[in-house]
Amino acid sequence: MIFGLTYQQVFPQISKIANLGSVVMPDLWNLDPYLTVLAFVLISLMLFYLIDRVGWQRKEKGE
Repeated sequence: MIFGLTYQQVFPQISKIANLGSVVMPDLWNLDPYLTVLAFVLISLMLFYLIDRVGWQRKEKGE
């Protein structure tokens, strides 16, 4: 409710500050696009490995 009531006053100021246009992450971080993709792939693989090792998978309904 507060968001809806203050949107007209707050959003234009935030939009002026945070509007960077059409930008992708490698441009924001000044990195090679392939390096960014490699970093996200490695992070994803590490996350999947940790989920498997810790046992955070969904349990079957029958168990």
